[in-house]
Amino acid sequence: MKINIRLLGGLAVAVLSLLALSGCTFISDPVSQMRVPQLSADKASLMAAINSSLKAMDGTLIRPANDDDSSIFTEDLDKNGIMETLVFYETKNEAVVIHGMILEKQEDAWVKKLVFDGDGTKLDSVELKDVTGDGKLNIVAGYSREQDKGMVVYSYSGGELEEILTKPYTKYIIDDLNEDGVPDITVVHFKRNEFVTITTYQYTDSFRVVDELDNLDPYFNSYYNIVSGKVAANKEGIVLDSAVDSHSAYTTLVVMENNKLRVAISGNDRTFKDRKIVSEDIDQDGIIEIGLLVPPKGWEYFDPETIPYFNSYFKWDGKEGLTFSTQLYNDPLDRFTINFAPEWQQRVTVDTKSVQNKSLKFIMSDTGETVAEVSFFSAAEWDRVKNSGWKLLGRDLDKMIGYRGELEQNTIAEEDGRIKSSIERKGIDE
Repeated sequence: MKINIRLLGGLAVAVLSLLALSGCTFISDPVSQMRVPQLSADKASLMAAINSSLKAMDGTLIRPANDDDSSIFTEDLDKNGIMETLVFYETKNEAVVIHGMILEKQEDAWVKKLVFDGDGTKLDSVELKDVTGDGKLNIVAGYSREQDKGMVVYSYSGGELEEILTKPYTKYIIDDLNEDGVPDITVVHFKRNEFVTITTYQYTDSFRVVDELDNLDPYFNSYYNIVSGKVAANKEGIVLDSAVDSHSAYTTLVVMENNKLRVAISGNDRTFKDRKIVSEDIDQDGIIEIGLLVPPKGWEYFDPETIPYFNSYFKWDGKEGLTFSTQLYNDPLDRFTINFAPEWQQRVTVDTKSVQNKSLKFIMSDTGETVAEVSFFSAAEWDRVKNSGWKLLGRDLDKMIGYRGELEQNTIAEEDGRIKSSIERKGIDE
């Protein structure tokens, strides 16, 4: 097995997982999808209480934009042994349209404890996490109104709700950047052509600023991806992918050392690319990689518009540089992806006679041996070649996309023993 190609096909596979989350319930359909055993006997009582309150307030249940499945959250927020349920709803024809409501379990009934207003017209996110380090769960909510976004951290205790942090944001990140064992919140706030600030807050008796970066370049269109996590074996960080325009992009890596934020990899020529690539843990080793466009060997001096670039991913070396991690070929129109096995990394290239959207021939750079081909055929052409070694990869408008070669033999086993095939197809009509 030399080239790892994942075949997803045009089939839409829906997977419904029942999660046993201790003390925590996320509910999308008000009755049928309550999934935590602790609440199974209380469904009717809880929903009756929610529906009664919403009817009285002429409200409609809503879910946050960051979660397609959750509209009702049940937890013991203040860890006093009594369960609470949090919901958000919207009302029409009012100055404030988004509201939150907390209900409390009292014996066999659910009782409304309080309602509160959300500052926006859209509920972007809801998270229940301990961000103060006291063992209790905070409500972290993100609201938006047109282009403006604001996040609020709430503390709930003794039947009362308090706002303990309110900040405008583009992205907020709950992590432990200074790695002191206490959670912190980092807020990225960007306004095009004006400013970028990255501020880390940590709670003592109140939220205080640990450090702030305010000298980043604001002259780009937008952030299309911001992710936090391990950026080296023993280092947390934030990776920010910036869209310069509709096509090109660059990536910045920010870490914290001795409670000071610093730019470890700046958005310079080293991370600039002519196509947006999302930084992610591409090889699933727990460390986030930065993606770059790299021309296949032999294509360095061709017209950039004609080059079938590889997506090459790099890890931060913990100092000032990047080290190679993995490489794949991603179709420019995002129709399929070809992943190369580790032993073939940086050994495969593309024949310089290849033409994108017509025919691609993948060869060994040292021997010139052809290992795989991807070609585009008309319906009539496909009828002539489909029985001569070509396999159907997918359809795109009036073209049939076929492949042949060692691609056909390359499948890899999932951790659960299932076999997943080797080409990943994206957005192709079957």
